Amino acid sequence: MASSEKPTLKKRIGVMGEYIALREDYRGRLPYYLSRFTGYKPPDAQPPYEPLGVPPFSWLKYIPLQLEIWAFTWIGSFGGILLIEAIMSANTAFSEVYHAPIIITSFGASAVLLFSAIESPLAQPRNFVLGHFVSALVGTCITRLFVLNPNYHPFLDEGGFHANVFVNGGLSMATSALAQVLIGAVHPP
Repeated sequence: MASSEKPTLKKRIGVMGEYIALREDYRGRLPYYLSRFTGYKPPDAQPPYEPLGVPPFSWLKYIPLQLEIWAFTWIGSFGGILLIEAIMSANTAFSEVYHAPIIITSFGASAVLLFSAIESPLAQPRNFVLGHFVSALVGTCITRLFVLNPNYHPFLDEGGFHANVFVNGGLSMATSALAQVLIGAVHPP
């Protein structure tokens, strides 16, 4: 008689993972700049890592590491948020048709992660790009499904409580978080 023991989740995923998982890290075979973008660091590399070999990055070896971190934190955060605000404040469909705010708060949180917590796995460029792309795609798809409902109100007003706005937001966020975990590119904001 067969054993009544259930296979664990690890065993079930392990069988499927044999076909999906790569045996070695392919990022080490990519050109240097692409492997750095994907977050690859050679196994023997120790922080602080060598800067990229092009100016102005090649000049960084002449200043203290802490000063370099402070400078890039300020320059990156300032430049990124400035660029987003410049685009959003121009006369575009964002401001004229949709009356969108000049900036969205998650951009500030992303700037803090990207430029201040540079060693965090959540702040790597791959996670940033894929996390935002997947979240935008999931949020747009779910919102489009809600818009099909003739009783849908896309905003809150003083006339009533529209529960579908809250359900849409919660469902979009939770599904986006799940999608990020499934693809292995979690970026919180």
